[in-house]
Amino acid sequence: MTKIVSFINLKGGVGKTTTAVNIAAALAENGERILVIDLDPQTNATVSLISQNEWQDCQDNGQTLYHLFNDMLEDQSEFNICEAICYDAGGIEGLDLLPSSMFLVDIQDSIPDMDNKAYVSHVDVLGNAIEDIKGDYDYIIIDCPPNLGAITLNGINISDCYVVPTVPDILSKIGISLILNRIDSFKRRKRSCNIELAGVIFTKVDYRTNLHKSTMRELRSGDLSERVFETEFPQRISVAEAPVDSKPFLTSNTAKSKADFRNTRDIIYNLTEEFVERVGVCCE
Repeated sequence: MTKIVSFINLKGGVGKTTTAVNIAAALAENGERILVIDLDPQTNATVSLISQNEWQDCQDNGQTLYHLFNDMLEDQSEFNICEAICYDAGGIEGLDLLPSSMFLVDIQDSIPDMDNKAYVSHVDVLGNAIEDIKGDYDYIIIDCPPNLGAITLNGINISDCYVVPTVPDILSKIGISLILNRIDSFKRRKRSCNIELAGVIFTKVDYRTNLHKSTMRELRSGDLSERVFETEFPQRISVAEAPVDSKPFLTSNTAKSKADFRNTRDIIYNLTEEFVERVGVCCE
């Protein structure tokens, strides 16, 4: 059965996309069939998996998530899910991508308006689009924008569970509670949505700072203690540089040239193994 997981944080720059893309890559390397859906207009997951030229082809041919939502707003039929998917992205067999577009910014505030003129709720657009192909995948990983607007709600609405990658600092700690409360509120109104929290992943951890260490201790001993991943993702420049090759860390030649490649690769593998366990519990 396909497992659908959203990666969410209300702050940018916390390693959300990096975590999502590299877990997706590790799963595909292990033989799983993976679809990454890039809902973020910043297109970070997209440029981490395909080249600028490949993205431009998608844009020119009307096959990005911008075109999916714009079709609904303008009563058009340009977007085709099978044509939009970029297969074996990042040079990894079984890792597919549904690309985003920076032009989503231009229409994101208008998306709720489609309730007044379309036959489908604005939070059901993505779910309807992938209905016929989702069974082709073991996991669908959704990289959400850093907000809980209409585009993010499309991802939440179809997800079995969600992961919150977060830097262990004060603002992020506050943000986790806000995410949980907003999603619970959405579930009360959209009773068909059964999303659950799979866990919180500490990212960009700097073990030299007392703030990071104390925040991690606090969250590991608080109400969310059982939902915090044991595996932590430390701050690594090599991980941030990998998208230069339009590939995730695991297949990036730039990453492979770094001294910390093997150690970082092992962290990604451990994180992915724990991800599978936690998502499996959510989907039981």
